[in-house]
Amino acid sequence: MPRKNEITFTKKTLDNLELPTDTSRPVYHDTVVNGLDLRVTRKGVISFFVLRRINGKVKRTTLGEYPSTTIPQARDEALAVLGLISKGINPNSIKKEQLSKLTLTLEKVFEDYKRSRGTNLEESTIKGYSFIINNQLGDWKKTPLSEIKRSMIEDRFLEVTHGTGKFIDKDGSPTRANTMIRVLRALYNYAMGQYVDAREEPLILHNPTVIISHNKAWNREKPRTGMVKEYNLKEWYEGIMKLPEHDKNLAKENSSEVARDFFIFILFTGMRRNEVLTLKWEDIDLKDKTFTVGKTKNHEGLRLPLTWILLDILERRKNDNGNPYVFEGEKPNSHLSPPKKQIEKAREIIGFHFTNHDLRRTFTTTAHRLNFGKYTLDRLINHKTEDARDVTARYVILDVEDLREPMNQITESIWSQIQ
Repeated sequence: MPRKNEITFTKKTLDNLELPTDTSRPVYHDTVVNGLDLRVTRKGVISFFVLRRINGKVKRTTLGEYPSTTIPQARDEALAVLGLISKGINPNSIKKEQLSKLTLTLEKVFEDYKRSRGTNLEESTIKGYSFIINNQLGDWKKTPLSEIKRSMIEDRFLEVTHGTGKFIDKDGSPTRANTMIRVLRALYNYAMGQYVDAREEPLILHNPTVIISHNKAWNREKPRTGMVKEYNLKEWYEGIMKLPEHDKNLAKENSSEVARDFFIFILFTGMRRNEVLTLKWEDIDLKDKTFTVGKTKNHEGLRLPLTWILLDILERRKNDNGNPYVFEGEKPNSHLSPPKKQIEKAREIIGFHFTNHDLRRTFTTTAHRLNFGKYTLDRLINHKTEDARDVTARYVILDVEDLREPMNQITESIWSQIQ
């Protein structure tokens, strides 16, 4: 049964609260966080607070005045206060700065991080981070960053690496342990720059993940070297072309015909999976025989030449249903979802394992064998050098026409192995 004066705290509701005409201070209760209340005076002062019994005595913890204390801040602090009370701790004995730190849980910082990065974060990156947060760090989600110690990070790193402790029933994964630390490091670095107290001093002062680098404890990761060998290209291509006849029962969203062309497009361009999935018809210029990869990993547009085999694929993918994506999905105006079932079926037909990135490496290796220069190859696959000492890279400007002949030669080299 709703309590009296129970409302959802929003800017609109708080800005339009009816002021009392006498000295009474009506109290309102938030429907989102049970325990967060506010009271309003006839002068329009709105104060957030939490009222709870602690050790037999009713205690009020004031959180701040609206609007200098925002509704999200009040909710975060209320949850932190209620958490302390559940442990028998009087929140009024804790300084305001320390209380603010307690609101910065791993889960909250991750959500803020995603919002602040917006479209700069690839969907695959968000999924990868979420997997780590929900699995390897699931029991830390409600833990404030200020309470995650170096020793905890060291222990968790070893547990994930070797499959011990909380992960005793799982296989150890040195690579995933490294990824977990990278995710934590990114969130701490974000928090150190994002959250400040009333004096504009950082609330998070240290990044405890530095212990892994300090101890030189990073796990060695084997570089991925998979690719479709030259002598397997014919078998691979024939198997991919047979995919539709072996795969008629799968959903239209991941239709085998679209997936078939998706795989071939990666092989003959070396593009990343998401770059191909999100390719739109507006990115295609059939007159100039070029296409533009707009949203790349480097967040830079890349204009590339269309070869004859790519034009064949585009001809097959033409549609008149208004879908803006070249590799369309089942829903209107959607692109193909990552074709996981199709790649499993393709592996079964072909008889050997391959990944989307193996196709990218096949393209890159072919280009390397044709002795194209480093800058040409980097441009073709949209690889941005991280070597600050490479001054030459800043001055090498390659136009799409400079890339047409290399692209044609790579295409013919791959195709010659298929015929």
